[in-house]
Amino acid sequence: MSQSVIFRSLIVDAAIALRARRMQSALSAFGIATGIAAVVLLVSLVSGLHRMALQTLTSRGGNVIVVSVGPDESAAAPTGTALTLSADDADAVIGASPYFDRASAENGAAAVVRGLENPERGVMMDAGGSWRPIRFGGAYQVQLTGFTPVGFEMQALKLKAGRVPATNEFDEGARVVVLGARVARQIFGQKDAVGAQVVLNDWPFTVLGVIDWVGEADGDDFPSQIDRAAYAPFKTVARLFRGNNTVNRIALRVATPGMQAQAVADARGVLTRRVARQGNTTGKLQFTDAAAELREVELILSGLKLLAGLVGGIGLFVGAVGVANVLLVSVRERTSEIGVRRALGARRRHIFWGFLFEALAITLGGGSVGIFLAWVLTKVALFFPIPKGAEPHISLATAAIAVSLLVVVGLIAGVGPARRAAAVYPVEALRAE
Repeated sequence: MSQSVIFRSLIVDAAIALRARRMQSALSAFGIATGIAAVVLLVSLVSGLHRMALQTLTSRGGNVIVVSVGPDESAAAPTGTALTLSADDADAVIGASPYFDRASAENGAAAVVRGLENPERGVMMDAGGSWRPIRFGGAYQVQLTGFTPVGFEMQALKLKAGRVPATNEFDEGARVVVLGARVARQIFGQKDAVGAQVVLNDWPFTVLGVIDWVGEADGDDFPSQIDRAAYAPFKTVARLFRGNNTVNRIALRVATPGMQAQAVADARGVLTRRVARQGNTTGKLQFTDAAAELREVELILSGLKLLAGLVGGIGLFVGAVGVANVLLVSVRERTSEIGVRRALGARRRHIFWGFLFEALAITLGGGSVGIFLAWVLTKVALFFPIPKGAEPHISLATAAIAVSLLVVVGLIAGVGPARRAAAVYPVEALRAE
């Protein structure tokens, strides 16, 4: 008899055996389905968070170092004036260090936008203690951020329409602004904002461009800060809104990836010498390395993925025990049948593979249902408020790993019972009845 005929015969016999014990097989498959669904769903949820974190941290680029002024954490009472940074400090670092090729300074201020087409929505508590939706008036407050000329490039802002300020507009501190997508929609509705006038506080500004949506255009639950902000030249914000040339932070782009540690040391040395000229100050320089943050986040989320896999693996282990139990009972109940098959010429390996096929059929069948259930749940999750980029998604790699895991579980659950079935002696099996 050819191997292909034997193989088909073993599969048919396994199907018949499973059909004869359909209730036990279905319950065992259900245990496998819940276990694999938990694994796949948890991993897909963590993968969504991982993807969102990567998008957030790489929005400035993985080779950007941000310098800001943090509070003085010493136990002594603060003395002296507040430590400050200026746009000249960014130029000084570029001129003194070979590790950087771009630098931008950033400041900011709160600005009141007037004349809204779509007033801002919100909630407030009424006299009865219940929250109810409201609409604010025809003005609301936005964060106005000022950039030096390469700031838009450093921030990696993508325009939906219009342009960023020109070099002369940066130099002159012109009253021009680029609006976040949400701000533009609230002020102008569906009208074209480019070239129009907008009033920030009491100053008229010309809208040069509109930034493309970063968050959900129709979602209010997780609005992006970029969508809700406006951007203008650094000198404009300094002159009209702040009254000084100090910066909130400086962004420095590392020319050669992998040189972040040396670059931070270089920038720290240059800026420490410059701020020392300010005399007795309070506060300290803080350096944020996007690449280091990225590595930390990846490490944390990889640990969460491992934890999710272990939690789901417990369910798979329980399911595997159920499959093994069903097969062991089957071996005991089918001892006579095994004896007849051995007497008719079936070899031990045929008996072994027959029971192994049954185990694989239960695990793969239940696992397929589990993966489908996890996929359905990821689609249902989209109807709930989830930050953009964090949507759960089952990748092909996750599905492939899940199928491989099912095969391993099936082999582990089926080898023991299959070996026991193959070890049955024909004569003793025929007398088992």
